[in-house]
Amino acid sequence: MEFLPIYIEVLGPMDRNTSKFFNQICKHISIRRPDGCTLIPWRAGRCLAWDVTVPGTLAERYVNLTSKECGLAAAGAADEKMKKYGNALPSMEFLPICIEILGPMGPNTLKFLKAICKRISVRSGDSWELFFATNHISCLLQRFLRVCVLENIQLNADMCN
Repeated sequence: MEFLPIYIEVLGPMDRNTSKFFNQICKHISIRRPDGCTLIPWRAGRCLAWDVTVPGTLAERYVNLTSKECGLAAAGAADEKMKKYGNALPSMEFLPICIEILGPMGPNTLKFLKAICKRISVRSGDSWELFFATNHISCLLQRFLRVCVLENIQLNADMCN
């Protein structure tokens, strides 16, 4: 697994229980590997595993959906992730985090973001946490879109030469 060496490098050597926990995760995940998982239980004693997808709103694959209704590319990508990971991680709760490149989020992603921000707001006393989180995500998407556009320009320039 890729995240195992990173954990060791950042946090130092693992104790026996932590190593056992990661080995259990590795058995369940096998080839299908989500982007991350919590080390502490999220809900009902089960850890949370997630996989992030950023579908292109204007991509040929999704444009017939997104031209009809906002957010359908994210919802479709979330459905695909649930098919891929839904039964592959029986000991974990799986959450597909899907945010379209132009901003719309999948329904579960938005619920999750609101739940996390509400918990942070309760602790911090700051009611603006959801605003800050969505603003930060928006900035990240703009940077990602900029990189995609610049790479396309460079690719087209190389093809013309």
